[in-house]
Amino acid sequence: MKNVDLVYFGYEWEDDSRKLEKEFIEEVRKAFPTAKLENAYDDIKGYRRSVFIEEEKEDDYLTFIFAHGWYGCSMTLRLMGYNQKEKLDELFERVKREYPECIKQKE
Repeated sequence: MKNVDLVYFGYEWEDDSRKLEKEFIEEVRKAFPTAKLENAYDDIKGYRRSVFIEEEKEDDYLTFIFAHGWYGCSMTLRLMGYNQKEKLDELFERVKREYPECIKQKE
């Protein structure tokens, strides 16, 4: 298992933080039953989860969370936007191929 992500959900005083965390856990466990989601709560940084996935499924996981709207919560994807733009572009192309229903089309 490889630590592939740190996902942020917000703070205890924010209404949706725990709800977002619960939804994320349910979605990831359904798609990746062997994933390990460690509680990484921090008094300063709030509710977080460290995500451990089999190394060979790392891109599958990143594509899945990108497609399902978790981009803004994922530290890995957010950092990719700064220093691994080509990799992020590749993941987005995968999203378009594997999860076309998740892409909004211009009208």
